[in-house]
Amino acid sequence: MSNYNLLIEKLDAFIRKYYKNQLIRGAIYSFTLLLAFYLAVTTLEYFGHFSTTLRTILFYSFIGGNIFIIGKYVVVPLRHLYRFGKIISREQAAVIIGQHFPEVKDKLLNVLQLHQQAEETSAEQRVSRELVLAGIDQKTIELKPVPFSSAINFGENKKYLRYAFIPLLILVVIIVAAPSMIKESTKRLIEHNFF
Repeated sequence: MSNYNLLIEKLDAFIRKYYKNQLIRGAIYSFTLLLAFYLAVTTLEYFGHFSTTLRTILFYSFIGGNIFIIGKYVVVPLRHLYRFGKIISREQAAVIIGQHFPEVKDKLLNVLQLHQQAEETSAEQRVSRELVLAGIDQKTIELKPVPFSSAINFGENKKYLRYAFIPLLILVVIIVAAPSMIKESTKRLIEHNFF
């Protein structure tokens, strides 16, 4: 396997890790937002004792909101992880990697552009093509030791977990202190047409 192909494999691994990171972060966001939304809706219903029409609106707003949140923060990154739809290009990945590794800067992007240029040259420009390919090989050897995937750190997602603990703590406090607040309002919302 050529040095350029190894470089492309490393770039593709970076792109997969990039979307896995978005999926992890999206799952944390989704959990936090869904729980906060649930608490807001049940609290409103508990204190408001709304009519059937308002409970129906709250119920379907909650369902619609959940679908939107899960779609945006979980389904979209999952689609991109499995390469459905438009994903970041290798050039965009090269820019992100260049921002993380100062020694890479524009080298990676230049290699991709040079390879594209070499692919577009005609048979008459064979000497020029050979020089471009030699330049690509030299630059890919320089980039070989750089661990592109380490530009993505899953551990950075821990800072978002603290936001998830706020609605979780509120839910636990309500369940311990006033469980009927959650039970009654949830039941009235689910059976919104019967009360």
